[in-house]
Amino acid sequence: MTVHKMLVLEPFLNNQAATTPDNLADGRLNIWRNSLPARSEPLEVVVDGVPLRSAPLDGRGPDNVLCSGQRIAVPERRWDWLYVIGCGERRVRDVLTWHFSNGSVDRDHLALSDLWEGRSGYGEELALRTDVIHYPYHVQERIGITLWCQRVPITSRQPLGAMSLPKNPAVHLFAMTLVGRRAGGRPADEGDQS
Repeated sequence: MTVHKMLVLEPFLNNQAATTPDNLADGRLNIWRNSLPARSEPLEVVVDGVPLRSAPLDGRGPDNVLCSGQRIAVPERRWDWLYVIGCGERRVRDVLTWHFSNGSVDRDHLALSDLWEGRSGYGEELALRTDVIHYPYHVQERIGITLWCQRVPITSRQPLGAMSLPKNPAVHLFAMTLVGRRAGGRPADEGDQS
């Protein structure tokens, strides 16, 4: 049986990607301060049966993680995959670092396509495509922003205790869900979703 754990990213939110027409200048999704149109609800998608949910994208404050090497503790157990919703400023390929409970460290590649492109360069699934883009001083129609769902393998079979994000300001993450398998007959870890 599959186990899903949506990670709480609110303590790490440090960047604003969504804006309203009243606060266009607050957007920081890329170096040009573009942003996506605010939504009344979080972004919720299911990919490969894996649920992902962003923080509110209401344009009222930080809603994504601009990667700067943050270390995020996770429920300690064996995990197989990390699913993310994110985007890159241009195409990005960087490294996630896994910290295991036995003290070992491993790394796997995170690849995300450009928020502008609208087509996947690394095999991601589409998470969101807008039909307008916000600039600091105006709303531009017929150009959109794309958010992607990507997965990263956790190749070590050791119990995972934490992960470190890349130090790369071109990587924006909106949601993360760990995926593993429940051992036969063992009850689910507290907070796991099957």
